[in-house]
Amino acid sequence: MLVLAILLAAAAPATTQEYEGKAAFEALADQADRRCPARRIRSITPGDLDFAQEEFQAQLTQLDRKRLNAANTADARCADQNGLACQANATLQAMHETHLLTRFSAYLCAHPAPGH
Repeated sequence: MLVLAILLAAAAPATTQEYEGKAAFEALADQADRRCPARRIRSITPGDLDFAQEEFQAQLTQLDRKRLNAANTADARCADQNGLACQANATLQAMHETHLLTRFSAYLCAHPAPGH
């Protein structure tokens, strides 16, 4: 839970964006809790989440990658922030908006983070 709190607190440039990031992470965590509770997605680090997002995006079709990139506001939203938490939350929100979050949840369950 501490990692989740840090992840969400670091991604709070605006109230609306903060809520969207939390909602997307909660949706992902709820799905993963049902699919693979042993993975404990709620305790994933921003670095491991970012790595998984990059690997997931690499296996998407060109059309899905294009849709996801168009929806992802990470560059603008996180320009003045250090670390990966803001980027990871913005990407989760884009996945939610493009209806890729369920596929990402399945991907996370099937692909453990490096070293786990």
